[in-house]
Amino acid sequence: MFALFDTEGFSVDDGDVLCVASKCLAIHQGRCVKIGTVDKKKLIADEADEILRDGMDLTVKDCAIVAYSGIDESNGNGYYILWPKSVGELLCQIHGFLCAKFSIKNLGLISVDSRIEPMRWGTIGISQGIFGFNPVRDCRGNLDIFGRPLQITTVNVADSIASIACYLMGEGDECRPLVVARGLEDVEFGTNFSLDNLKVSQETDLFSAILWTH
Repeated sequence: MFALFDTEGFSVDDGDVLCVASKCLAIHQGRCVKIGTVDKKKLIADEADEILRDGMDLTVKDCAIVAYSGIDESNGNGYYILWPKSVGELLCQIHGFLCAKFSIKNLGLISVDSRIEPMRWGTIGISQGIFGFNPVRDCRGNLDIFGRPLQITTVNVADSIASIACYLMGEGDECRPLVVARGLEDVEFGTNFSLDNLKVSQETDLFSAILWTH
């Protein structure tokens, strides 16, 4: 995994956000299962934090709604590739390695994967894990274009960056596992943030009525 960061021409600057394909992190952890050696339905159930509907493959995994618990076989060459485990800890290790290697302090990291959106064709990027920056920007109190203070607006920084990175990484044989986001404004860096900062409770989730009905 860390050999990726020794690739000729790769570097990160202070204030960058580095996006890493989740498959690379999963393979680094050995999170690969030979197709044919397990029952896929059972594997999905074992990997899921929650199954949203019995008999369907729509699951909750790492505070996101994803198909098949994030398990992918499209580029696995005969293996199911699972989502990485304890990804925040792994990103923390990468953060320390890169900050030392490039003599920087402020660096964000995102584990990026793709998923599909309800009612729309096509994949979109999602942050499967983060480290080194605040994944949410609180805009409450800022003024709108009419000078009125915003009451409820927050920005999902992590998934916004992940979506752009996923598009640049590609879905086929592009082989671009790393994307560096540079020159971003208003990113709050720090090592005390995690994916938990993105989580919304069922009680306050606008979509609870259609998701949590079982």
